[in-house]
Amino acid sequence: RESLVFEVQLRRFRVWRFAIGTVALAAVASVVAWGFATIAAHDDDGIAIVVGVAAVLTLATLAVAVSLARVPAGVLAGRNGAWTVTPDAGPSRSGPLVAALDWGSFLLLRIDAGRRARAWFLVQRRGLERDCHALRCAVYSPPRLGEALAQAAARPPQ
Repeated sequence: RESLVFEVQLRRFRVWRFAIGTVALAAVASVVAWGFATIAAHDDDGIAIVVGVAAVLTLATLAVAVSLARVPAGVLAGRNGAWTVTPDAGPSRSGPLVAALDWGSFLLLRIDAGRRARAWFLVQRRGLERDCHALRCAVYSPPRLGEALAQAAARPPQ
């Protein structure tokens, strides 16, 4: 089938944020357990190094978790095989859509808007219950024949 005209508001990311928080908490707990076990195994040798490494790993984990938890809300629109994501804050990105991860109730999508302009965004079923099936159909349906030929012609030969 040919692609559909589709538009959806992306506003809810509670499941994603919960997953990021859970993974970050497990990572920090592992670092703390490693630090205590290492200090207990080595009397007074290198305690400062172990504490420093544990602190750096903990801060790095928290920084990555905070950056991954910040997901901008916006609008995802697909028309005739061309996709656009328009966040509430920031520039719009347009281009071909790729489903990077598909876990049924959770999709990690990417729009390739050029060599250095990629837009990653998340879609979760919760909050899109009535539009989720239509979104999946639109994501996986091929572009129209004319659009596919134009995209193929625009690609450089390999």
